Amino acid sequence: MSSRRKRIVFDQTQNERGRLETTYSQLGQLLTDHDFSVEPYTDYMIMTKGLEGVSVFVLACPNSSKLRPAEADALRKFVQDGGGLMLLSLSGGDRGLMNNMSMLSKNFGVEFDNTAVKDERHNAGLPTLPIITGLVPHPISEDVSDVVLPSPCSLRLSGKAVAVAITSQAADPASQPVIAAVQYEKGRVVCVGSYEVFRKGGGLKNEGNVRFAANCFRWLSGDVQLTKPSEVVAAQAKAEESRSRPGETAESVTSSETEKTLRRLINTVFDLQKDIGRATEGISRVEKNIETLRSQFQDFADKIQQQLGVMVPTGQFRTEDENRAAEVEADVTSLEKELRSVQQLRDHIEQRHSSGAMTKEAYLEQTQKLDERVVNLNKRLAEKREELKRLNAQPESTVAGQGQ
Repeated sequence: MSSRRKRIVFDQTQNERGRLETTYSQLGQLLTDHDFSVEPYTDYMIMTKGLEGVSVFVLACPNSSKLRPAEADALRKFVQDGGGLMLLSLSGGDRGLMNNMSMLSKNFGVEFDNTAVKDERHNAGLPTLPIITGLVPHPISEDVSDVVLPSPCSLRLSGKAVAVAITSQAADPASQPVIAAVQYEKGRVVCVGSYEVFRKGGGLKNEGNVRFAANCFRWLSGDVQLTKPSEVVAAQAKAEESRSRPGETAESVTSSETEKTLRRLINTVFDLQKDIGRATEGISRVEKNIETLRSQFQDFADKIQQQLGVMVPTGQFRTEDENRAAEVEADVTSLEKELRSVQQLRDHIEQRHSSGAMTKEAYLEQTQKLDERVVNLNKRLAEKREELKRLNAQPESTVAGQGQ
């Protein structure tokens, strides 16, 4: 596996109901646990340049907002060139939500109908919470026995679009597709009649929905290929062989789970670093504003002294260099702590590999990430220490002059 995680972005430019920080927070954590990099997409408009480096783009139920033709064309080209696209709607489809997702999805043979699916027999407590058991064999439905689709619309399919989930004969409308998948040029598309299929506290309360989510994004990102019948037979034979050696299977499962936990831990370290970077940028902006205000106050104090002969005390304010020195010193302390944490994690992985509890492939993948992080941290730490040394070495006369 590549040390570079695949990026999944959730659009936030179309007033979507499915938002990563709220309704889809549980989905975001699930995808992070599956080794994806997850983030919101906020660049308006949606253009080809902004999609560079993205593996999967998600439009989760735009509400009273319409894509521009240029945006739809950029997303079509994104899929054509190998990207993954997920489109999610809700009861009423385009017309009910006052959006135009079908303008984009019809390029792939899918349209969102102006329908409200209900099922009086097969539901999770209400007719508007249909339980879909009519699942067609496909990588995104693998090991999924049922999916709860709160308040979905049905889909109209054409061309190469494949119905993966179909309403029951007792539903209204009956026997209609509500989930579809399309292989388009080099890319892939999944369309779902309800964005609430992945909603925190909603669809994701159902185990089938959790498996369905993981399957969808693995397939859209290109991690899973369409399975040939011969490959299915081979996989079944391998599974049967594994069941005949229960002790070995249990041991391999334990090792696999441990490796997943370590991988999640390493990814968390990198995600935290990104959060720290964003927070640091915000702090820098605040500090610049403070410096501007300090300069303005100093000018004001000088004018008061010149015009009225009144001394306005400014000595209680630290100089810009003094503030910078305090800031750099805090950065040094923070970097030293982070470096120790990464080195401890590196030592732990080394011990697991030496004891035979970790495969060589997993060991090389994870140590490569951490070694790169250590190099980066040491470089930044050296730069900060050098800067702090320069700041602390200022002549006393200069400092004294600034404080007068």
